[in-house]
Amino acid sequence: MKTQSPVDVVVWLVRDTCRLQDNPVLVRAVEEAKTRSATVLALACLEPRRWKDEQFGCSRSGAQWRRFRAESLVALRESLERKKSGLWIAAGAPGDVISTFPPHIRVTTVVTDLPVAPDEQKENASLVALGLEVLAVQVDELFDAAQIKNALDQLPSSFTKFRKTIEKKQGVTPPEPIGAVTPSALLSQPWKDPDDLATALAVAVSTSTEVEARGGEVAAQKIWRDYLESGALSSYKKTRNAFFGRTQSSHLSAWLAHGCLSARMMWRDILDYEQENGANESTYWLRFELLWREFFRWYSREAGSGLFRREGPSGQAVVYQENPAGFSQWCGGQTGVNIIDAAMRELAQTGWLSNRARQLVASYLIYDLNLDWRLGAAWFESQLVDFDVASNWGNWAYIAGVGPDPRGGRIFNVESQAERYDSDQHYRTRWLNSL
Repeated sequence: MKTQSPVDVVVWLVRDTCRLQDNPVLVRAVEEAKTRSATVLALACLEPRRWKDEQFGCSRSGAQWRRFRAESLVALRESLERKKSGLWIAAGAPGDVISTFPPHIRVTTVVTDLPVAPDEQKENASLVALGLEVLAVQVDELFDAAQIKNALDQLPSSFTKFRKTIEKKQGVTPPEPIGAVTPSALLSQPWKDPDDLATALAVAVSTSTEVEARGGEVAAQKIWRDYLESGALSSYKKTRNAFFGRTQSSHLSAWLAHGCLSARMMWRDILDYEQENGANESTYWLRFELLWREFFRWYSREAGSGLFRREGPSGQAVVYQENPAGFSQWCGGQTGVNIIDAAMRELAQTGWLSNRARQLVASYLIYDLNLDWRLGAAWFESQLVDFDVASNWGNWAYIAGVGPDPRGGRIFNVESQAERYDSDQHYRTRWLNSL
């Protein structure tokens, strides 16, 4: 057998940023490779913690999330192949996968996303334990760390303080998005694609969903462009609380969560839209929502493992009851409260919920059923196509009153909310008749 020539590689470890445009991690990997006269090797791992593990009896990912991630990775691979490069896809933790590389592949450096939660930090530490250099690059926030540090002595305890400080501080603006770079030549993948990838790709998109959420950068750009061209951004603040409607909200959360779309590009496009179509409270409000996403990403980093404790990062004393039957009824949309049941059935069938519906079902679980808020967060993690750790767990902690809100929890009167936002009962009728 002919011995293969040694190849020095810089691994671009693809995590939650499945795109080429505005990807500082990829740019850094290419720069490192040039410095070291090495090859960029793009690697995506279907980590057991996401694809196999459970918490509170719930899967760490749902079928729709796995499908969307698989589609995003395949789309990324196709984009790379058009540039005469490629993407290796493997099942396993990054350290375990890299340890099985062929002998002629010599890894010098691993470049990946700056972690927002402890799981990724632990994986990075395991790579360092193998003797590898790990460069964690900030990739998916609006503002870079230097801007945040310049504006804030410490992260405020509430979103409002964060937003006002950021908006008033001169010079704190999202950097211009950067273009795509060309990675190195293709290296042949030494194993077959994992079975989990094919299984995920075989999952059907629900025919009941209003927006067909297909993974990938091209799909993300089309959905975003269609939304802007519809003019719906000019009325976003008035429609964003609707339970349904194709352009009532942007429906971009899945592409943001999987990193198929850059928040910085969205911010810049909104400013361009305002130049062409006029600015108003609605056009600002989508940037306001992007600031919420931004806040939760920095908040998650600061909170660390505290975000996943019952008392939350704030250390609030909380007492919940044990009610497995009540939790099961909530999950299955069988509580007897029509707006809650309609929303939970939509979630189960599509992997998606409007922002208003998410708040209502969370409030009901915490304050009506008096259950541990982490059960709801874990169930959402197991169901949502747009799950991301910072937004999901941060929002649940916020509503439970153990997170970033000094006023305490967010309690909703679900019946009055239903009448306000579904006065004709169209939403409830649709989903209550869906079984």
